[in-house]
Amino acid sequence: MIDSIFEGNKYRFCKTDRKSYWLGLSGRGGYYPGDNCVAPVCIWGALQDSAIEAGHSKDEFFTEKLEQKEKKTRVKKTKGPSISIF
Repeated sequence: MIDSIFEGNKYRFCKTDRKSYWLGLSGRGGYYPGDNCVAPVCIWGALQDSAIEAGHSKDEFFTEKLEQKEKKTRVKKTKGPSISIF
């Protein structure tokens, strides 16, 4: 996890398998959302820039895309005429 200070407030970057987000840790005023609340998306770029200036790599902020599974088509198994409702 990456901590960043922006406009006197402290934020933490969290990354999971599918998404990434910034949480507020401590501070008051400005865009600060509250403790352990997701920061507004409009300041995520500024938070990332301040973390990069603090020495973190730009690659740490990106999540890998998951491979999509191939969709299988279903074949209707009937022995004779039938009525489909759906």
